[in-house]
Amino acid sequence: MGCTCNVSLPERKIILLGKTEDGKSSAGNTILGEDVFTTKASASNVIVEYQKRERKVHGRKITVIDTPGAFDTDHNDEETKSEILKALIDCAPEVDAFVVVLKVGRYTEHENEVVQKILNTFKDEHVLKHTVILFTFGEQLEGKTTEEFMKDCSQLQELVDKCGGRCHVIDNKYWNKRKRGNKSNKVQVKNLLETIDKIVEENGRFTSEVLLEVEKHIQEEVKNITEENVPPEEQREKAKKIVHCNYLRQFAGAATEAVLGALIGIGVVVAPVLYILKSYLTLKTAFAEAGVGAAVAEGAVAGAGTLAATVLGAAAFVGGVAGGISGWKAAAEAESVSDAIAKAAMDTWENGTFLIEKAEEMVGLNSKMANL
Repeated sequence: MGCTCNVSLPERKIILLGKTEDGKSSAGNTILGEDVFTTKASASNVIVEYQKRERKVHGRKITVIDTPGAFDTDHNDEETKSEILKALIDCAPEVDAFVVVLKVGRYTEHENEVVQKILNTFKDEHVLKHTVILFTFGEQLEGKTTEEFMKDCSQLQELVDKCGGRCHVIDNKYWNKRKRGNKSNKVQVKNLLETIDKIVEENGRFTSEVLLEVEKHIQEEVKNITEENVPPEEQREKAKKIVHCNYLRQFAGAATEAVLGALIGIGVVVAPVLYILKSYLTLKTAFAEAGVGAAVAEGAVAGAGTLAATVLGAAAFVGGVAGGISGWKAAAEAESVSDAIAKAAMDTWENGTFLIEKAEEMVGLNSKMANL
């Protein structure tokens, strides 16, 4: 007699990336089967904010993280960076797939520039193995297949090829009521989730040293929450807010593209970002064990924000991180000891590689301090 017990399907955590105007947030609604993401536009622009929603889809829990339009050309860099940092924290310690949302339609020079920007960002093989392309506005295919549509844009074809040919198409407006066939969002979402299942089956879940380091910081802050009768989920949410505030100070001066690179594991960004994150934890531990007051310790740790600008500036110099680094004037006006050290470093160390080496030495020294 066969087993009649229900087999629970694995939960999935999906990250949406792309331009705001390409229907990214609406795609999140289509995937979850409900209007749970904010898509309302103001008179000037679409609201830029990080959003996370969870729903049961085809019998299992699906979490969709909608990142702000990091590939938009008119976004507020500081606001977008703050929201991407929230996404980075929420992704820790691992995710299942990155879904890059692009629209079907005529690709002008502007659209081609966006695709090229995505190609420049998604270079790491480990990231590409966990990436799916999701086309929106599928009705505009007008009977064409996605393969026929991409023939008119070699960059699109290159992007899909690099992602192992994984692509799906939905239409957030016209395909909601259809239950069968390729022009059914229900069918396309089911196919998308099956593609993600295959990705995880073949490659495991996506993680990185950066995401694992972020998870350490969250766990460290959870330990510091002393309130009684606070559920574990609420403790974690409080800890994530604290970590986000700290990261905003640490990554002062770093371009949005550098933070996005840390989220998806771009090689040239990962190493310097790790130095910054590890420096944060070792500094905080060292001060705590030395009995330094919390306010002083937090101030000194916040001062490490200039280290972010210094180290990521070196990464930009050495590896050509898209977008570069800004904020050197703010660094020059800094008052903390850590900022003074970083300023002196900028005055003295002109070679980018040497800068990263010195940053690594600083982390090593901080680690030794913590063990004294």
